[in-house]
Amino acid sequence: MNLQKVYFGFRANDLEIKSLLLQSDWFCRIAIFDPKTGEALPQALTLLFSKVAAYEPPNNGDAIHDRLWRITEHSRASVERLFNALNESPRREQAWLPIHAVRELDANSFIKLSNRPGRTIREKLAGKPYLQAVRRFQSANLPENRLLKAFVRRLADLLEVRLDCLGQEDQLLAKIQSWLRSDETQAIGNWDNLPPNNTLLSHRDYRRVWDAWRWLQTIDEDIARDFSQVKAREDAMRVWTNYAQMWKKSRHHFVEMPILFDYERFEIRPWLSQLAIQQSKQTISRELRREEYFEPACIDLTSLRPSYATKGAFRSLCETYLWQQWMSDGKSVDIELFNADAAYVHANTTLVSAPDLFFSNNKASDNFDSAARTFAAKLREVFKNDTLIWLVPDSLNDFKLEIARRNLNARFPDAEPLPRSVAAVFEKVDYSKIKGDGFPIVVIDTIGSKTCVTKLIARCDSELKNCLPETSGFYWERCPPVVIADTDSESTEGKLYDLITVDDKGQWHDATRPKKPQFFDQSSLKLDPRVGQFEFCINLTESPVVGGIRLHSLQLRAGNIPLWRDQVSELSIKVKKDGRYQRFHLVSRGTTVKPIRGQSISIPVDEYFTLLSGKPFYQFPLYQGENADELGFLARLDSPAFPLRNDVVCKLNLTFEYGSDEPYKLVFTALDRSLLQVRATWRKTEDVVITDAPSPQYPAPKTWVELRCMPKLESNETSDLLDWVMTAITQLDRDLFRTTGQIASDWQRDRNGAHVTYVRCNDTNNEVFVRETNFAKGFSFESFSKGDEVSFALHENAGKFTCRKIADVKYREPVENIRKGLRFPIIQIWRDGRSIENTDCPLAFSDDMRQGIKYFAGLLQNDGIPSPVKYEILFLLACMHKDSPDECVQWIVNQVNNGSILDPQAVGFALGDVTEQWQEDARSKLVAHRTFDSLRAIAYAIWRDQHFVERFNLAELQSILIGLSAMLGNIARCPPRSGERDRSTVPNWVRATVEPLELLLGLLRTRGSSNSEIKMLLQPHQKITKELANQVERVAEIVARSNVPIFSRLQINIHKLDGDHRTPDLLYALRLYLTGDDGANAIHITSVSDSDND
Repeated sequence: MNLQKVYFGFRANDLEIKSLLLQSDWFCRIAIFDPKTGEALPQALTLLFSKVAAYEPPNNGDAIHDRLWRITEHSRASVERLFNALNESPRREQAWLPIHAVRELDANSFIKLSNRPGRTIREKLAGKPYLQAVRRFQSANLPENRLLKAFVRRLADLLEVRLDCLGQEDQLLAKIQSWLRSDETQAIGNWDNLPPNNTLLSHRDYRRVWDAWRWLQTIDEDIARDFSQVKAREDAMRVWTNYAQMWKKSRHHFVEMPILFDYERFEIRPWLSQLAIQQSKQTISRELRREEYFEPACIDLTSLRPSYATKGAFRSLCETYLWQQWMSDGKSVDIELFNADAAYVHANTTLVSAPDLFFSNNKASDNFDSAARTFAAKLREVFKNDTLIWLVPDSLNDFKLEIARRNLNARFPDAEPLPRSVAAVFEKVDYSKIKGDGFPIVVIDTIGSKTCVTKLIARCDSELKNCLPETSGFYWERCPPVVIADTDSESTEGKLYDLITVDDKGQWHDATRPKKPQFFDQSSLKLDPRVGQFEFCINLTESPVVGGIRLHSLQLRAGNIPLWRDQVSELSIKVKKDGRYQRFHLVSRGTTVKPIRGQSISIPVDEYFTLLSGKPFYQFPLYQGENADELGFLARLDSPAFPLRNDVVCKLNLTFEYGSDEPYKLVFTALDRSLLQVRATWRKTEDVVITDAPSPQYPAPKTWVELRCMPKLESNETSDLLDWVMTAITQLDRDLFRTTGQIASDWQRDRNGAHVTYVRCNDTNNEVFVRETNFAKGFSFESFSKGDEVSFALHENAGKFTCRKIADVKYREPVENIRKGLRFPIIQIWRDGRSIENTDCPLAFSDDMRQGIKYFAGLLQNDGIPSPVKYEILFLLACMHKDSPDECVQWIVNQVNNGSILDPQAVGFALGDVTEQWQEDARSKLVAHRTFDSLRAIAYAIWRDQHFVERFNLAELQSILIGLSAMLGNIARCPPRSGERDRSTVPNWVRATVEPLELLLGLLRTRGSSNSEIKMLLQPHQKITKELANQVERVAEIVARSNVPIFSRLQINIHKLDGDHRTPDLLYALRLYLTGDDGANAIHITSVSDSDND
């Protein structure tokens, strides 16, 4: 079986052959062939059904789309282009040329000339003025052209057969025959079936000819195979025809998916193993009307089926603006769901809707660009005018609109973005009700999970009143929008409004209707200082596209006078200045621009900018608004002149062009002209997913041996903390239970002139010698005389007794002295989970300390001990965590259970290594009843034991981070001291500022967790990490403005870059860790000095 027999059989009405050709025609008409490869491309299920349902066999005289048709169509455009521009190559040959035409001679030319008679050249050429010379010319006799000639010759033969048998003439046949008769073609040699060269494989047109030639070589074998499979091909046609008829009857929902085609195997198969079909309770509307408008239009792309308005129409598009990418085994297929009944939502698909172009938090992938390009092309099919006004949510800035703006501008030369609030004003406001200049109104718009309030103020323009009387001379000035409610957009992202969905388990879900906007009380809005007073409020419940088209018609009449103006939000970058990062304002507050398409407006930047030397490029993150919210974009400077040898001071030239692909243009111009102008490029901040960002390392725990030889500060000597504690407890007993006695004699002077006397007491057999220097602070020897009662601490050394800290009998030792003697050693000994029950704890110390703890517990029961002293003892016992007696445990548990934490440091220390049940219960309740005080306690505990942070699960950590973010946000500038005696305000502020920062640094140790979810929780690309990084930068600014040094109990060894010396170590370390900077690897936390917080 070959092509000629097929055509003869068709003419002879052979039913089997007719069936074969009609099958090929059916497949070719419903398939879409790749113009580059010729392969049948995947397409959406709905598109396939619409083609199959509309298919009709060709009538007499209509071209049958068979294999020869496919070959011809694949190569048609390329063949026609090649006929007019063949590849050519320079050639040279020996030829007899007249003297005046000779341009080049070679050795053969001189040999031929020397053989001619004559003594000189003149004599040799006298009889015959011709010379054998080199002739150069362009030749088309190349392998690719030989293939082209062979291909079109064979193709022409088959087209003639089709013309003879079927009466179907192809216009290409006449062009081929004409080209074959040309002189240029005659000079092309025969094709020798050579392997394809680079030109055949890489040239756009020759490659198509090569593919068509290969198909032409096997066309007879392919037809024979098709003929043997007529029955199977008929069955495949019947299956898809039945599906298409079921779809056409509009009683079943079909879930959209890609359909794959294989032309050679006559195969059409869905992406999944089977189609998902559900019977509908009512007839489905499948109105595939083709709408076309040739006048300007206003469209709102914030819904799945965009609303639009023209001068005479206001409705929604019937298509669903939804795009989907399917992935499997590294291959992907993109489909449009414009007329889909339902959509699949599972892990192997990516859905992008028109609203996602505005509200999605992750628009970095190429999927959004592909979807936007598809949507723009579809809109162009509907709206034929170059002017398209598209509404923009007020909550979005110009940088977030980049994808939608660029793709719409590519299809509509006069595309104009318009804030929804402005369109609402022109739709709802009656100019006659405006009372005068400064008349304010607000527009409330809930869209994209955000509720935005935008104030617009009426301004008077006398020229506008004369030009457009119905406006009463008022134009509108839009103020920066205020977001008053913001739900988690991630939770709603991907929901398909007004469309049925099917999940990866095959469950069908009904279309989700948008929620009604939340009601906001106007009186409460007026009390919001960000909004202020206004005359009346517009609540947007429907798309204000009618207002957009009304504005356009009015603007055409107003000419160059804009009917609204825009107050651009503050725009700034962060640069290092005076050793810290500060905001450098590009756009100041209150800057107003005229939104005129195609007109560039200059925005003055008063301050000069210094480019530091030695950097290969410069980049600065962008911030917007009064609160400096990060935009997710940065300004980058690149120039061949970088790196600079010296610092260069530049003037900044900033311009704004409304509606252009790049609205803001920023140019750096050197004042000394040592550098050519450098234009900044705006780049999206790259969200590099880091899974192993540096984490803070916990200081190495001390051993019991090391505790006995702790180095003293600023000294080469060491201290034995174990002996220190026991000695201090003994001294405490002396200080608390003082010896009483009576002055035995009058004051005398010794040989040095100092006053001395003796004291008689019952604890010694002899009187004790006393000097005037032995009195406690605040007491003088002059206040006491012979016979007066005194109290003192009695000390014995080698059988001799001395009195110290002499005072009256009511004197009690100050708490500060107890802290000084006991806090440091006890805090250090019992940190890192150490206990006197440890096997490596010295036995003598363990036994002595058990008695010491019992002694402390006894003091708590003694009514004669002052409350401040008992409080200090409770704190010391809390430091001993699981060695604490019941009295201290109950004190800690009561604080946690009652939600009233008196001493966060004591509670944090008491948690220890959380090995006791009461410790675990307290830890859980601190998280469950999260308050600022409970977070402060966790801040102390997290740096008390190396493994404490591992006790939290993912949900608890997320809860802590929410509270920590609020805690950081609550930090304000240090309040002034109330007077010279005020010694608590500044320390309290420092402590309240440092504690959440230390907690954050401790939580960053979760990056080393063995749990993958916990490990990823605070990686640099995470949303919460970025929020915390912004909070830390804000705190750094507050600390710098407060001009108060902050000290952390964490001793951090860190190398700072030049210019960062003024940034506190704790803030500098957090900045590196949160951003994932490699410099964080060089940070070492050497120790934790908890006693520094005394």
